[in-house]
Amino acid sequence: MGDEIRWPRPPVERQLWRKDSKKKCEFYRDIGHNTEDYYTLRMEIRRLYEQGELSHLLPRGGNQQDNVGSAKPTAPPTCTKIINVITGGSDISGLTYSAAKRRATETKEDRPEISCRVSHSNLPVVAFDEEDIHDSQEHHDALIITLSMANCTVRKVLVDTGSSVNLIMLKTIENMGFSEKDLQKKTIPLVGLSGEITNSLGEIVIPTYAGGINKQVRYLVIDGPSTYNVILGRPWLYLMKAIASMYHQCVKFPTPWE
Repeated sequence: MGDEIRWPRPPVERQLWRKDSKKKCEFYRDIGHNTEDYYTLRMEIRRLYEQGELSHLLPRGGNQQDNVGSAKPTAPPTCTKIINVITGGSDISGLTYSAAKRRATETKEDRPEISCRVSHSNLPVVAFDEEDIHDSQEHHDALIITLSMANCTVRKVLVDTGSSVNLIMLKTIENMGFSEKDLQKKTIPLVGLSGEITNSLGEIVIPTYAGGINKQVRYLVIDGPSTYNVILGRPWLYLMKAIASMYHQCVKFPTPWE
């Protein structure tokens, strides 16, 4: 803290033989006690903090060590009603209503043995910090990235954690050099948020490169106006073991090298 702190007077050099030489105080420049144990230093730091002289070291509103453990979480409100959702399942995710019903009627002996053992790999930890923030201002932007797909640079790619499929527009694959003849005919009804239904034209597998990883990704092709060229949903995120952060405006996933 340099000259901002009001340093005490040097101690009188007497009775040094009674003090513990293993404990040193940088504030009093003396031995016998540790710096972090001294009450006077804490009061001095609090005085400087209240005067705003340590704003670059202890910013107001931040996570301060003095506040750790002092606040308690608010108790949850009282639940008066439970709202369930009745659905027929999804052919895309492989769970239909009839399959779920059969699953529910199976006995424990009929079900296959499932191992709960978790394999520990050497994959790096995926985490976000303040250095990943590109714009410190408040925003509500969607997460839009640029990808290399089939040797083409495709912009306006939306990463949507709420989508159960990967979508690509018919016009996009035509600009990439594909046609409807390259599609595997498969009509799947896609239900939007408001309940509107759009049928897919088919499926196509396109090599998708991201961060040094090249994966064969399966997309559903739809024909219609769209703000985005591609929508990457949960299948791509699971395939890449990726974590998307709307707040940080970036996607991270583990690779063999970082």
